[in-house]
Amino acid sequence: MRIEFLGKHCPVCRGVFKESDNVVVCPECGTPHHRECYAKENKCGLESYHAAGFVWNGYLPDEEIPKQTEEVKVDIEKNEKNSADPTNNINIDPSAGFVKFLDDSEIGEDGVSMKELMAYTSRSLYHYAQAFMVIRGWNGIKKRKTFFNISSGLFAPMFQFYRRMDYLGLLIGVVMLIPSIIAALNYSFFETYPFVANIFNILSIAEQLLLCFFGDYIYYHHAVKKIIRMRKRFKSNENSMEYYAALEEAGRPSFLRAVVGMLIMALAMSVIFYAAPNV
Repeated sequence: MRIEFLGKHCPVCRGVFKESDNVVVCPECGTPHHRECYAKENKCGLESYHAAGFVWNGYLPDEEIPKQTEEVKVDIEKNEKNSADPTNNINIDPSAGFVKFLDDSEIGEDGVSMKELMAYTSRSLYHYAQAFMVIRGWNGIKKRKTFFNISSGLFAPMFQFYRRMDYLGLLIGVVMLIPSIIAALNYSFFETYPFVANIFNILSIAEQLLLCFFGDYIYYHHAVKKIIRMRKRFKSNENSMEYYAALEEAGRPSFLRAVVGMLIMALAMSVIFYAAPNV
C-alpha cells in the first residue's frame, strides 16, 4: 500500500487504512478504497462527485482538512526529545512525528529523501523509520551504522531474498553451504579435524550477529541505489504519485522470492551430495 494512504479513510466503510490493508484506487478520481469495499459496491464510493471534477487530495469531500496546530508541533518536538537516546524510541506518534518523517522530502547526502526511502521500504515502516534516522543522522540524531534487526541475521538468507537483495542472499547462501561442500568432497574431513567444524559454527554465529547489527545499513544502501535508478526512469516526474507507487512496487517484500531462494539452496545442497565422489 502507498504510504500516502496510511491513516486516510475508505469512502465506503469509512475505516482507516492500515499498513496491511489491500487497497485499490479509483481510476477516475484517484480515491483509495479497501479492495473488498470497492468490489462490494462495484464502483467508486465517490462516483456522485465525478461529474463535478472531484480529484482525491488526501481527504474525502465531507472531511475537514486539518491544520498543523501548536499542539501537533509540541508533539513533534516531544517525540524528537522523548528519551536520552531517541533512536531506541519505538513509540513514535503516527499523528505527528512519524507523519512529519514520511512527508520529509529533504534530499540527504546520498541524494534521496526520507519520503522516497519510506516509499521503497513499503512494509515495516516504523522499524525502518527509526533505522534510517540513525543511519542518516536525521534530525540531530547521532549518526551510526548499526541498528539491531534480529530478522536480518536469524532468518538469513531468506530475509535478504524477502527484501529483494538477491545477490547478498546468494552470497550468504554460498557461505552457509561451504561446510556441506567440504563434507561432501571429503566425508571424513570433519572427523579428522573436528576443530574445523567448531570454527565454522563460530563463523556462522558471527555472520548472523553481523547481519543483525549491520543488516539495516546494507539494506539502506541497497534502497538508495534502487531509488536513484528509479529516478532515471521518471526524470522530471519524480514528485508524482506514479513515481512513489513505482518505488513501493520495486521495494515490496516478496515471500515468493524468499521461498524460491531457499529452494535453490536446498537444490544446490542436493546436487552437491549427489555428485560428491565420497558419499
